[in-house]
Amino acid sequence: MNRLDPLGLDRQLPIVIRYCVSACIMLVCAVLQMALQMQTGATGYFLLLPGVFLSGLIFDRGSGVLAAVVAVGVGAYLSYSGGYGIDYLGMNALFAITAAGTAAVAEFQRAELKRVVQAEKTKTVLLQELAHRTKNNLAVLGAMIRLQARDGAPGVGEALEATARRLQVMAELYDHLSLKPDTRLVAMRYFLNDVAEKVFQSLAPTGPVAFQVDCENADLPNQQALAVGIIVNELVTNCLKYAFPHDRPGHVMITLATRGGLDFSVSDNGVGLSKDTDPGGLGARIVQLMTQQLEGEIVYERLDPGLRVRVKARPR
Repeated sequence: MNRLDPLGLDRQLPIVIRYCVSACIMLVCAVLQMALQMQTGATGYFLLLPGVFLSGLIFDRGSGVLAAVVAVGVGAYLSYSGGYGIDYLGMNALFAITAAGTAAVAEFQRAELKRVVQAEKTKTVLLQELAHRTKNNLAVLGAMIRLQARDGAPGVGEALEATARRLQVMAELYDHLSLKPDTRLVAMRYFLNDVAEKVFQSLAPTGPVAFQVDCENADLPNQQALAVGIIVNELVTNCLKYAFPHDRPGHVMITLATRGGLDFSVSDNGVGLSKDTDPGGLGARIVQLMTQQLEGEIVYERLDPGLRVRVKARPR
């Protein structure tokens, strides 16, 4: 919408420059009208009106009025045939009314554009404020849950801590939210890096475990990005909880690509799966649910050593 906004020129340019540019626009239109009249021999005014409209739309009311006055003068000059008869006066009076009407329409259109652009800017500010407040509310809720987890039984406390981490993923989303004309997008490289970093800070593995994010410069819609973030949160959590027992060193890799559809994975070089079945539990069910939301499929690939969990989804 800001690209449609020519309205800042009335504040950025001095009045003399605005009027000079308007006069130059009318000069070009006059030259074109004269050339057409010389080629066809017919008197006309219609090539002068776009200049009036353009001057009034780009700059301000004064520029439109100036352009209309210039247009009337040029029209009177081009239509003059040696006398001031009723036909000459009537034709130029009618054109003067038309030029004034064109300048008025340009001013009205300019005012409407200004109103629409201002409304769009206000909407963007309100959305940004809403995102900021939502993030703060989620962060407060997560902190309250963590406080409650300290007073609960071991199993309950662990479940509440996991819930707090999931809320943290939602809160992190708003830090990477970019408002675009048609949708709200999330820069995935930085978002996934923050998600993994927060999980590592929360679980604090005792062994030397590192993580790496290999992600394209991809922007995803906020709902799709949230599903990806929750899946990555669950998978990285599982890696830190189960893949590296007894202070075992290791490495966690997060990848994401969007060519030909959404394709992302979380892999580790830990102990892997001891059974031939895929993992169960609440985290696995959440991953499965988010994968269904993405309209994708999840694959568990056993590595030597380690495990890779890969999610593929069709392009949207």
